[in-house]
Amino acid sequence: MEMELGKRIGKRLRELREQRGWTQAEFAERNGKAIETISNIERGKTVPGLLTLERFARSLGVGLEDLFRVHEAGKGNTETRHAAIILAAAKRLPSSELELLAGIIGTLDKQRRKSKRGRAQAKD
Repeated sequence: MEMELGKRIGKRLRELREQRGWTQAEFAERNGKAIETISNIERGKTVPGLLTLERFARSLGVGLEDLFRVHEAGKGNTETRHAAIILAAAKRLPSSELELLAGIIGTLDKQRRKSKRGRAQAKD
């Protein structure tokens, strides 16, 4: 059972790390771990402790519970994965850049709603 849990956690860590475009070396450096340690965790050879998992979750910008969710390749909600990546990146931005990002998202949403209204009116 411990091995199965280790493999699930390792798979999820690799998935989250790759979504952010980080190498094992970059992830290791961000978390004060050796590359070999990250490799062993991702392969399920080592099961990290709770404090290590909490540090990993924080550096990835996700909740600790997200490390226990495994998404099969090609399945799942793409929009949710994109939102998680955006949220993780946004958590690392300074407030001035976060304000800019919020403005961009607001503009995109406004355009989408306007376009949707236009299509709905065209149907009538």
